Amino acid sequence: MITAYVLMRIKPGMDRNVLHDVQKLAQVKIVETLYGEYDMLLKIEVKALDELDTFIFDTVRTITGVEGSTTLIAIKVPGE
Repeated sequence: MITAYVLMRIKPGMDRNVLHDVQKLAQVKIVETLYGEYDMLLKIEVKALDELDTFIFDTVRTITGVEGSTTLIAIKVPGE
């Protein structure tokens, strides 16, 4: 299982629409709206890296109102 965090920049006035759209996605486990450089944080879970690529490029980045995103892949520290 791959866990990743997606930081999203959203066009002004589109926050509610984007929030509504991402809440429907099965891969999204947590959604937080933010103040600051980024407008929204998603915690997502997928089975493999290729599924993560497809989800980010074909789903998240195509949502109307999303201006950009940064994806952070969580890792386990060796010996953890």
